[in-house]
Amino acid sequence: MVKKEIKEEFGWSLIYISSIASVILLGVYFRVIYGPIFFPLPIVVAFFGGVVLVLCGGVMSFKWHELKDRIYSGELVTEGLYKYVRHPHYSSIILSVFGISLLLQSLLIFLFAILNTIILNEAAKREEKHLIKTFGNAYMEYMARVRWRFIPLLF
Repeated sequence: MVKKEIKEEFGWSLIYISSIASVILLGVYFRVIYGPIFFPLPIVVAFFGGVVLVLCGGVMSFKWHELKDRIYSGELVTEGLYKYVRHPHYSSIILSVFGISLLLQSLLIFLFAILNTIILNEAAKREEKHLIKTFGNAYMEYMARVRWRFIPLLF
């Protein structure tokens, strides 16, 4: 049963990563060919904002990977980044994709970042239902303690 779930998760992960890569490549293509279409921020603001978001996303991803083995072993991890948000790996993806949209001044990638956030929010809801079944009250108490799914004080 576990092997089937891992294979299924890997398949969806591959599709998801391919989608992100495709949209980013399309965004780069349109940015190079047409420039920053309908992008309201000055280039300096977009660049530095993008750098900050991509770096934050990268650091969060690195910190999440430090805990990955414990998470996949079935342990309920509540320290580290998990003290602040319930889904730091998803947070890292959200921040990075929004950051890339700013760096490239790409409306296409920005719109995809919004769609990406909606998809990850739905995935997080499904994951939380599974975690409640798996860990019961311990996870519900954790959810009450850590209110934010992705970004503290925001979402």
